[in-house]
Amino acid sequence: RSEGVSEVAKECQDAARKHSVELLSQCVEQHGQRLMTYMLRNDVLPRALKLLNQRDKPLVLCALRLLRQCIGANDQHCNKYIVKKDLFAGVIGLLKQHLHRNNLINSAIIELFEFLRTKNIKPLIKYLVEQYRSVYENIDYVETFKQLIVRYEQNEEYEKDEANGKVSPEASH
Repeated sequence: RSEGVSEVAKECQDAARKHSVELLSQCVEQHGQRLMTYMLRNDVLPRALKLLNQRDKPLVLCALRLLRQCIGANDQHCNKYIVKKDLFAGVIGLLKQHLHRNNLINSAIIELFEFLRTKNIKPLIKYLVEQYRSVYENIDYVETFKQLIVRYEQNEEYEKDEANGKVSPEASH
């Protein structure tokens, strides 16, 4: 009997977490800068990303969606914070777990990496390639990870050319 009650309590707790993280995601989308400042000051993102370790897939997906929204806010402070706190460690752990599975979590991770690559979010690309390249460089069932490495190399080459005066400051890509 008490086992059934604890199961119901856990389901309620998981639902509350899921709704809280979904609400945060919506708030990031609607209120951007003000909410990002609050989240960074109060370490909300690392706490929410602890949900990446849950068995409940909807909770995991909510946490990934929040990270995606925060990155999509295009906030330099948030990007620096993500790198400083190594907040992709949980995502990389998930990637390792779901490496050869064709499921929603794997697809959400691939989409997150593809978003970083297409938007060319340089600090996060640099961090992911320098920190975690060995985890995904041999993945060949999608081109996303190889293209991320190519983007990193292009960015590094561009930075080197800019430092050597070979590129005018106005000509950014």
